[in-house]
Amino acid sequence: MPYRKLKSVLNVLAVVLLIIVALALFAGVGYIVYDVLTNDTSRGIVIVTALLSGGLIATDEDGTESVIWDPIPIDEFPIQEILSTDGSLDVNLALESVTKAFNASGQNMFSTLFNLFDNLEVVAETGESVLNVRPANMSDSTHAKYGVLNVYKETFDMFEERYGDKAEVSVFNYDWRLDNERNAELLEKYINEKGYDEVVLTSHSMGGNVVAGYLARSAENREKVKLYCAYAPSLLGSVDALAYLEDPSLVLDMLGALNLGALQSVVEQLVSNIAGPLLRSMPSIAQLLPSPYLMTSAQYSEELPMITVDGKAIETAGELIEFYNSRPWTVTESGEKAYMFQTEDNGKTRLENFFDSVYVETENGKVHSTELVNTVYFVGTGVSGKERAEFVTDPVSGEIVLSKTYTSTRGDNMVLEYSATAGKGISGDNVEAYLGYGHHVVGIKFKDVLMERTFAETDKVFG
Repeated sequence: MPYRKLKSVLNVLAVVLLIIVALALFAGVGYIVYDVLTNDTSRGIVIVTALLSGGLIATDEDGTESVIWDPIPIDEFPIQEILSTDGSLDVNLALESVTKAFNASGQNMFSTLFNLFDNLEVVAETGESVLNVRPANMSDSTHAKYGVLNVYKETFDMFEERYGDKAEVSVFNYDWRLDNERNAELLEKYINEKGYDEVVLTSHSMGGNVVAGYLARSAENREKVKLYCAYAPSLLGSVDALAYLEDPSLVLDMLGALNLGALQSVVEQLVSNIAGPLLRSMPSIAQLLPSPYLMTSAQYSEELPMITVDGKAIETAGELIEFYNSRPWTVTESGEKAYMFQTEDNGKTRLENFFDSVYVETENGKVHSTELVNTVYFVGTGVSGKERAEFVTDPVSGEIVLSKTYTSTRGDNMVLEYSATAGKGISGDNVEAYLGYGHHVVGIKFKDVLMERTFAETDKVFG
């Protein structure tokens, strides 16, 4: 294949790969400034974004700002049309839209991709961004304020149309690379500064972890929340996060539809050399590891444990934390522990403290914070996804390695049923279950999937 033609193909594949990985992986502090489009009011509707879906803006030393996270230079991207019900992508439409966008902008796709990854670098030991980065906010002119690829523009517009005269509507982007305990604190700061007395919250995927942290921070926070619509929330983590930390190349499983052929090795290098190290440096990815509370939920049984090592099940929270802490990806290239696996003052790792941070001690015992407010869980189910992981000791190296993952249809292909419902399952009245609907659909396709139940519940609050 001639060099120019090969490079052109690589350009398209590289950006499409980024989009697919971003969508497939589930789709951040202190210097954030937020504004909304409507006048101040005591009521707010706040849309909290997902992992990889919030727009990010960097500030140079001279004060110049530029969007560093929104891979497609186009104001209108047909994301709702590209997504099928089960969460798979219409690859041909994605390719057509990406190519059209870059041709119109004059930007080079390949260089754009690598700049994106460079700009997203995180210091693994400190959990901090290398660049001075802030999330996009509603006063920004860029469409990134509605999330990458405009993923929450439809949600925003429909809320604004129906409730804009009753409440302020805004999209809460956060730096999805960083510590979600910090992001929860920033959500609290945002709501307090706006002066809301009543709040309706929605979130998508990892945004559920941010909201859960906000709710757990105080009874005052919980009293303000009149309704929380949790769209495919990853409240108790995901086995996918464990698999990708162990072997970042597993994201290539999602690219089979592209039929990469001879270019497979090029894409593998892209994932292994660039995307893999980035994922392992991000505190938020570690926070998506399956938690002890998922391990002990009804998702699993003695016969079907969450994780086994040489055929023996990990059974207790202590064993699970010890296992995580022993993995090679918890140590940085400098030999130090990565941020989430460092020990804090109470003798526990940050990860262990994070798992506990979304629970509240009540007279009835420890309760997940989302159970203490008017929450409706929107859950995809019946779509095959990773449920269990098997590790074995390599006979040559003596190292414990991931041997196999097992799938089930008790989830949306990214988040399992009991994770998305804080351990309660999908049979409750406050659960809206969508059979055959994938993870990204339950969060992005607002008009076709989420609107009916969301508006029915919001009407009870705002009339």
